Amino acid sequence: MVTAFMFQSHAYQSDADLAAIAQLINTCHITDELENRTSVTNLQESFTHPQFDATCDLRLWRDGEGDLVAAAGLWRRPPETEVLGRLEFEIHPQVRGQGLENDIIAWAEQRLQEIGKELALPIVLHSGCRNSLQARQSLLVRSGFSPERYFFRLQRSLYDPIPAPKLPAGWKIRSVDSQKDAEAWVELFNQSFVDHWNHQPITLEAFHYYRRFSTYDANLDLVIETQAGQLVTFCASKIDPEQNVRLGLKEGHVCLLGTRRGYRRLGLARSLLSESLQRLKAVGMDISTIGVDAQNPLGALALYESVGFQKVRSSTVFCKRLAP
Repeated sequence: MVTAFMFQSHAYQSDADLAAIAQLINTCHITDELENRTSVTNLQESFTHPQFDATCDLRLWRDGEGDLVAAAGLWRRPPETEVLGRLEFEIHPQVRGQGLENDIIAWAEQRLQEIGKELALPIVLHSGCRNSLQARQSLLVRSGFSPERYFFRLQRSLYDPIPAPKLPAGWKIRSVDSQKDAEAWVELFNQSFVDHWNHQPITLEAFHYYRRFSTYDANLDLVIETQAGQLVTFCASKIDPEQNVRLGLKEGHVCLLGTRRGYRRLGLARSLLSESLQRLKAVGMDISTIGVDAQNPLGALALYESVGFQKVRSSTVFCKRLAP
């Protein structure tokens, strides 16, 4: 039986690793019957996130032949009241259960503890997966994690009738101007999500980072503006053409939807979501998906179901609190 000491780990070194990482992830997703795939372009964009240092937060494992068999990334948020990291990892199906799982979790814990050792703050490690991956969930529980939060992915046919947007007189729906609207959009996002679980304030740097993605489309990056010029609701959707081609789909995904305090319960989110669905349909999509926190305090699940979305799968985020 092969054991973990027969694998060698090393830090991410350069973009030369990207093709092997993408192949590993896609191989794992096929085995696990997950429909999403990745590409070198997707990974390049992901690894340049302002709060991700690929040289420290990405770890690779190779077998005796030098082939990549595992990869792990630790996504950290700026420490305020706690040192929090989210662990994502993939292990080639042929070497699962041979010790790499323990090595990966130990690496993530050590990395977080290194960051938090001088901050005197609680250290928290998150890791999540779909509920269909029972072996992964059992591994996390055996490793000291506990279920923390539950999420649904919902889906809707765009052939079904889409409600017409309704706005107060003088208000309008428009695309975001990434230069003129940057500060106002960041303030809107932070005001809208401040009472959500695990909220992390977005920065101007992150705002511009996401709008450099290859899948970004300003026509799907929308806001509602009042007659006085205030931005009160936002909705951002995307289409991944590469993934749609690989899977034979015409699918668009609603990534973000929110309304600032003081303007909720006015039907604004419903109206902007409807506009986003109409725009996805207008460019040839026939399916839309959206994710939701099952315990969302503002009734997001009921809103999505009211415009025709239905649950198609669920996932769980697990949490482990570490000693400093």
